[in-house]
Amino acid sequence: MKVAYVTQPHDAVLPPRQNSIGLIIYNTALEVAPSAQVTLYLRSGATGVLVDGSPLQLAYARSVSDRVLQSLANRCPLWMRPQSLVERADAYLGWASAVAKRLRGAPVDVVHVMNYWGWSQRLRGNRLVLEMQSEWLSQMNRGAVAQQLRAVDAVVAVSGHVERLFRAAFPDYRGIVSVVHNGVDTDQFCPAPMPREESDEQRLLYVGRVSPEKGVHTLLEAFKIVAAQFPRARLDLVGGRGAMPMRLLVSLSDDPLVRALERFYAPDGSSDYPQQLDEFVRKAGLQDRVTFHSYLPHKDIISYYQQADLVVNPSLSETFGISIVEGMACGVPVVGTRVGGMLDTIRDDVGRAVAAEDPESLAKAMCEILDNRTLARQLGAAGRQRAITQFTWKARASRLLDVYRRVCSAS
Repeated sequence: MKVAYVTQPHDAVLPPRQNSIGLIIYNTALEVAPSAQVTLYLRSGATGVLVDGSPLQLAYARSVSDRVLQSLANRCPLWMRPQSLVERADAYLGWASAVAKRLRGAPVDVVHVMNYWGWSQRLRGNRLVLEMQSEWLSQMNRGAVAQQLRAVDAVVAVSGHVERLFRAAFPDYRGIVSVVHNGVDTDQFCPAPMPREESDEQRLLYVGRVSPEKGVHTLLEAFKIVAAQFPRARLDLVGGRGAMPMRLLVSLSDDPLVRALERFYAPDGSSDYPQQLDEFVRKAGLQDRVTFHSYLPHKDIISYYQQADLVVNPSLSETFGISIVEGMACGVPVVGTRVGGMLDTIRDDVGRAVAAEDPESLAKAMCEILDNRTLARQLGAAGRQRAITQFTWKARASRLLDVYRRVCSAS
């Protein structure tokens, strides 16, 4: 079987510097490769390299039109919006056309596309598997999306949450629909080789983008409460600092909590969210107890998990929530919100789930675990076992290969 993975052109896929979707594609491809011939389609000029002996093949495509539109969208958003050029820039249709041209010269059995359903017409003629790591399908013009879905043989949802949204929005879709969770390398993401010496210091860890929809403002409010009860508690935040463009989430969402995040954006769509967080930390007098570490290579984050007493994800919008699973794999108890994909991962035996945008409830859950070392050890051990049995890259690849075989046999 020959499989092509068509990345989002802005994804960083190859090591050492990968974004979240790039990391998912890369690790998935490595696990699928023993059972299939795998090609990764990347934008021309993409950085990173394959290790010697890698089973993966690389193909490159480029689109000048997309680059021009993206540049204009970033520099002149108010001018482009009335002409619908922002939407065209976000669609990357030139990239899809360039990939389709390459595929005509090197046909495969399955083309696996990440998130961009709008590419299906340009890739028509291939067996298409569309994976949704976002809620976009249920947020767009459903009539237009339904037209595009006619060319899609299977839809893969990263969580039960995304699957439920899809089935409710497109009850007439006749292709295959399957839930395939993201994975974690449980050999790398594992408990620290040597247990930490017990001390009064307690470390809380957040891993993810520092953006309004991730609820970092709620976490800081909750930590202010925690810090008053645990004088030696510290909070580490690891992830790129910068708000997601408002048009890609806040403006699309039907969730009133997500829509309310508009307060963090200026009329032109810009945001000084990181600066607002810094100001909150300063006014709360927590400068010595809250540290923003910005972006770190994925492998370098492992030590932060291993040194953490608690992993927290306060997100308002989370289709999966990989930091929760990575924390579980490292044997660390977790606290998250009852949002999206975290409904698939957090159970009472591995951590606590609370309502989004509720700093008091978040603080209470964190304090419960910090105050009971026996409970924390029990939650961490159960989380480690759950990660090993449910959320490995191998388990993800096995589920995807089943989808590919079903697609091929149905043709």
